[in-house]
Amino acid sequence: MRHPHLKAVLKLAVVVVALACSPAAHAQNVFDPRVFNWLFYLNNNADLLRAGIVTPQAAMNHWQNNGIREGRQATSGFHTLQYLDQYADLRAAFGTNYAAALNHYLTNGINEGRKGYYSGGYGRWTAENDIIRISASARTAGAIDSLMWNGREFINSWDHGRQLQMAVIANNWGECYNPTQAGSSNDGLSSGTTSILEGTYSEPSRLAFQTRPAFWLAAGQAHPFPSPNCTRAINTTNVSNYVMNTDIRVGFMGIRHAIEFNMAVQVPESINAFQLEGPTGYLSGEFSSFHAMDFATGTLVPLSQANEELTRPVVLSVPDGSAAMGVWSPELPGPNASQYAKFAFIDSGNPANSTTKWSAVFRRGALAPGGYGFRSFIFVGTRENVRVAMLQVRNLFLTGQAH
Repeated sequence: MRHPHLKAVLKLAVVVVALACSPAAHAQNVFDPRVFNWLFYLNNNADLLRAGIVTPQAAMNHWQNNGIREGRQATSGFHTLQYLDQYADLRAAFGTNYAAALNHYLTNGINEGRKGYYSGGYGRWTAENDIIRISASARTAGAIDSLMWNGREFINSWDHGRQLQMAVIANNWGECYNPTQAGSSNDGLSSGTTSILEGTYSEPSRLAFQTRPAFWLAAGQAHPFPSPNCTRAINTTNVSNYVMNTDIRVGFMGIRHAIEFNMAVQVPESINAFQLEGPTGYLSGEFSSFHAMDFATGTLVPLSQANEELTRPVVLSVPDGSAAMGVWSPELPGPNASQYAKFAFIDSGNPANSTTKWSAVFRRGALAPGGYGFRSFIFVGTRENVRVAMLQVRNLFLTGQAH
């Protein structure tokens, strides 16, 4: 007499024993960049920032001593909980032994073609091509809070203003009327956001979000650094009636180092002046070398760290050029001094807080209520990768191959 159920149980038992006795039993490096990045770990676990864990060494210590067994995520490409969710044989073998699951991924899972994450898991959406991975979370309402290339995290997501995201200024009121995709100033190091994530969509190399952004300042809140145009919040609600849509694709027409960033803003009111950071990117303080693209010569021209706007696209890199990010838009420079900007806010005593920033700045005059679209391209890789990819994408537009 056959016993199919018994056969299935025995088969599962064999799998469990095989997993338990596999080379995964030999401990792997828990700081392997395929499972751990100190900056992502802090960006993705705001409670650690609130606890004062702000340096690479402190992040490593917490990950090794606490984070692994707690099932925390330390890079966008791997999360033990998501890994186990996808594979019944691993759940049967490891249960909640997250250290063993992480070890299995490094020793066996990668070679077996197993995925370390799934998009949308645990409030995080992820897309990638073969070299670049972008990720956004519910904490930041669809703003990109992680961009990884070559094992490096580029984005500084210290608070809800520092992501790769959109932000609007209306009527030249600055931060006193400033719908911001990721959230408000008061969200700070919290694990949530005042902004409302209204819709999500993901494909392997594409993410799209619809967000109703919070105002940067709460209704009636005084600005901590007042200026003539901005002393106290103009808004009377904490969440705006603006709607922001992003549609982001990793890779563009075969150019692997390019990211297409399409944006739309639904303006709910008549305004006298409109400004969009479309988008702005906050990088870690390591990106302290600034350049501008000179399209006439095809070269990158060194710039100072001075905070300024300029008509040429900007590229921020680590000093030796081994990692860089740049921005270019076919619409810039444009009307009303629409152009690029760069800033440096270096905090040498707090690496998690130290940041540099670039922006693609779109300005319009008076606008009627309605929807308005914008488009930028982000470039990631070495400084030379960024230079070449920027020239390639621009050439596609100049020759009519892209529109």
